[in-house]
Amino acid sequence: MAIGYGAKINAQNENTESSATVSSNISSLVINTNDLPAAETKRSFVVNGDIGAQFQIIVLQNPSSSSAHTLYYDWNDGAFASGHNDSHNNLSITLKSKTYNNDILFPSGVGEFVIKLIPIGETTVKGLTSRIITKSISKASSNATVTFTPGTLSTNAANYATLPTSTSVGAINSSGKFSFSWDVTNSTTDAKSFGFRLLKPAIIVNDSYWYFQETDTVNGTVSSSTTVVIDDITDIVVGMTINEVSSGSLSGTPRVTAIDTVTKTITLNLAQSFADGITLYFRAYGSKDIQKAIDLSMTMKDTKFEGQKLTSTLRDDSDGDYTTSTTVRLGATNGISGGGVVRYQGEGVSNSSANTVTSVTPDPDGTDGDGAMVVSLTQTLLKGAIITFYGSHKIVNFNGEISINKYPAANRTIYLDLEKIITLGTAS
Repeated sequence: MAIGYGAKINAQNENTESSATVSSNISSLVINTNDLPAAETKRSFVVNGDIGAQFQIIVLQNPSSSSAHTLYYDWNDGAFASGHNDSHNNLSITLKSKTYNNDILFPSGVGEFVIKLIPIGETTVKGLTSRIITKSISKASSNATVTFTPGTLSTNAANYATLPTSTSVGAINSSGKFSFSWDVTNSTTDAKSFGFRLLKPAIIVNDSYWYFQETDTVNGTVSSSTTVVIDDITDIVVGMTINEVSSGSLSGTPRVTAIDTVTKTITLNLAQSFADGITLYFRAYGSKDIQKAIDLSMTMKDTKFEGQKLTSTLRDDSDGDYTTSTTVRLGATNGISGGGVVRYQGEGVSNSSANTVTSVTPDPDGTDGDGAMVVSLTQTLLKGAIITFYGSHKIVNFNGEISINKYPAANRTIYLDLEKIITLGTAS
């Protein structure tokens, strides 16, 4: 039973013994109006006012469609049902003390609810011209799923195998915590298999590496202007940056400095030229701006990354006939970068002077039998020798812990910016 203190509707309970007719005030109706979680939820409320003040409280659920009916809260059984009955749906109270406490049981599933406090007789609402206090509360249809995953520009996506994900599910405004361990792996296509170079060998990822991304469409051609009209400003906030466009180019990395919500006009700190209809990729970096954009509060703890050891086995003697050569015939080449940035060591390797990989002929998985590298120092190596590479990786591991302090109202995806951590390897 949802009624407080075991009271019956319209009965004279401990708060309704008096039937004052003198003018009295209701000062406030206090209830948490934050969005409710999807599960059945009980929420308490407090009415503050003068002793002797009289009022009714009616709670209704707005219909989900034009053909549906309004549902009213039955204070006797704590449920919403169609039709209105004064004796069940109107909670009538006369204050015997200066506060009245009760609760409302909201059902599971989506809903839009309205709570109305209506003064009775000579009672008025203090400080309001309206005689009625109204509170509205929304309810989610399901708990939100927050997905965390490494993120990259669309132009770099082909350099990666399928990126890992972690998910956390929670009711709106609730909290949670989880740990993750991700292996980010290089693509196995010839053209994109030259590995990952780390900006630093192993560091802790801080809050600014994480971002939320939203896309929007340009509404009208823009030429060398700092103002842009877009189709929808949902989830766009001041401080976000534009990091990518579907067509054309960006001048620098423009940041949103102002938003006109009426005209859907954003102001940027750098002038841009955009064609009508192209897609802009907005990013909110860091937990502060992420929360501003999507009302997700989170804390990252001890997120680290480290490149995994990279080796390859020679498929043939160096240059094919065990003669001195700068060409070394490899098995799998996945993860090895050219360009003179990768060092190597192994059985029979000469490191008498500077020794790096100049270029790579790709055979990512070693099945084509044509993988090779050209090196800066001549070598004489035997088939079967194991070579270890330094400065390039096939796999980078990320691990850490994320605390969600407040789940959002809807499903969201948060990305870890790989461009801040990884430089893509090249053939030469």
